[in-house]
Amino acid sequence: MRKKLDNELVYKTALGFFSRYGYKKTTLEDIADALNMTGSSIYSYASSKQALYYDCISYAIDKWQESVRLASAESSEPARQLLLAFEEAVRYIDSDEQLQLLLRNDPSIFPMFPSVDPIEELNNWAVSFIGDILRRGVECGSFRDIDVDDTAFIIFQIYKYFIISSYVDCSGSRLSVNKHISTIKTLIMDGLLK
Repeated sequence: MRKKLDNELVYKTALGFFSRYGYKKTTLEDIADALNMTGSSIYSYASSKQALYYDCISYAIDKWQESVRLASAESSEPARQLLLAFEEAVRYIDSDEQLQLLLRNDPSIFPMFPSVDPIEELNNWAVSFIGDILRRGVECGSFRDIDVDDTAFIIFQIYKYFIISSYVDCSGSRLSVNKHISTIKTLIMDGLLK
C-alpha cells in the first residue's frame, strides 16, 4: 500500500494546474498523473474537483495571509504594522505568479462586490486583522477615534480594488502599480494619523 502524500504537496501540484489552465480545463486525472497516483486515489484528498479547487484556493490565500501577519508582527506600533501589512500583501502577490494566474483565471474568488463570496471566511479574516490593528491604534492614541469596523472594511475594499485592477484586470503597468501603492498608503495613513 502506498503511503499517503502530504496535503501541501497535493495542493501545490493542483494549484499549478488550476492557475495555469483554470478550473474547467484542469482534470483530476492531470493532477493525479503529476503526483504519480491513480485517478481514483486523488479522492482520498478531496471529495470532488470543486472541493480540491477550493482547498487549493484556501491554501494559497492562507499562505498569503500568514505572510502578511508575520510581516506586520515585526513592529508593535499600529501605524507601522498597517504599512508593513499592506506592503507585504502587495509584495507577496507580486512575487507569486501562480496566485496572480489563479485570480486572473477566476476573478470570482476575490470579488469586488460579492453577492456570494466563495472565500468569505478568508476575506473576513483580513478585515478583522485590519480592524485589530486599527483598534490598537485608536486605543494607544496613534489613530484618531474612528469607526474601526467600517474603516477596516473600507481599507480592505480599497486593497481589493488595487489587487483586482493590478493583477486580475492587469490594467496597470509596473510603474502605475507602484504609484498606486504610494498613493494608497498616503491616503490611508494621512487620513488616520493625528
